[in-house]
Amino acid sequence: MADPSTNLSRIKPQGIVSGLLGLIAAFVAGVTLLELRSVLVPFSVALLLSFIFQPIVIYLKARRIPTVVALIVVFITLAAAATIIGYIVYSSAESLIGATERYLPRIDTVVADIERLLQQTAAAFGLAEGRMDLNQVIDPSTITNLLQNGIGEALTFAGNSFLVLLFMLFILAGSGELAVKVQRAYPAHIAKRITAVTDNISQQVRQYLVAKTLVSVGTGVLIFLTLWILGVDYPVFWGFLAFLLNYIPNIGSFVAVILPFGFALLQFDTLTIPIIAALLMWLIQMVMGNVVDPRLMAFRLNLSPLLVIVSLIFWGWLWGVAGMILAVPLTATLKIFFENIESLRPIAVLMGSVSGTADKSTLENPNQP
Repeated sequence: MADPSTNLSRIKPQGIVSGLLGLIAAFVAGVTLLELRSVLVPFSVALLLSFIFQPIVIYLKARRIPTVVALIVVFITLAAAATIIGYIVYSSAESLIGATERYLPRIDTVVADIERLLQQTAAAFGLAEGRMDLNQVIDPSTITNLLQNGIGEALTFAGNSFLVLLFMLFILAGSGELAVKVQRAYPAHIAKRITAVTDNISQQVRQYLVAKTLVSVGTGVLIFLTLWILGVDYPVFWGFLAFLLNYIPNIGSFVAVILPFGFALLQFDTLTIPIIAALLMWLIQMVMGNVVDPRLMAFRLNLSPLLVIVSLIFWGWLWGVAGMILAVPLTATLKIFFENIESLRPIAVLMGSVSGTADKSTLENPNQP
């Protein structure tokens, strides 16, 4: 049997120092991310959006349109869209927050109806009928505070649009220049490999973000139309909330359905409309997430479910609701980056699921079926 002291003696001091330095670096990085949240959140959104709009700027440059003009066109288009959507959503959210006092008297009635339904169900199955005081579980003031805080944080996240546009303009200003810099900095064969890798990363990230954004927009629009047709109050806000929460897998879809369902319970005197609305919203989430989303993705990007949960917890703790919305797009972008770097590819494999890990040929050529 080996002497434990012999095994401990084999540990080199350099390894211990490297581990301690790694822990210190991780701590410093975490504190930096937390303290610079107000700047890094808009910058992260701008970085992800720049992948989507980069081809537009490059196309305009290829038509010999000056960079300044191309950036002004993109800025005006996005600013106009953000202003219109932001005004509509903000007005709807402000009205919703102001109307919470009007909904509070209905909470006691809804709780009593739920208690009566549970007691009838228990009696139907021959279970003992006990007193179910849901008022101890459902506190109206707590619900109001959570709603106001959640809406306020979501609006703060959306309200950074000007800072996002500003960051994005600076990022897009250098579109198409990286390949030229690489060709000047490295020999021809090395520059060719670097350019191919960077183009592949940009293409895959763009395909993922475009597909996810289209699915999120489609989900938000369909939920808005569904609630508007059924007569549920504030359908614009619920549609916008579904658009944002669609970037949060599983949890976001659940919240995007349960919140409007809960307010429909407070709005209507019967359960018919709320139940129909919940079923239709759930159907929309299922179809968009399991049918439309896979068809729009040009390649398979499989993230480990455990990694998704950990990233949601970490970024949610670090940046709040904004971090939860950005968690999966940032993690997916990192995985795509690791997949295209030979030395980092093992990390990408560890980030994926075993059953759905794409092979090497798929990673190198995202357009391959």
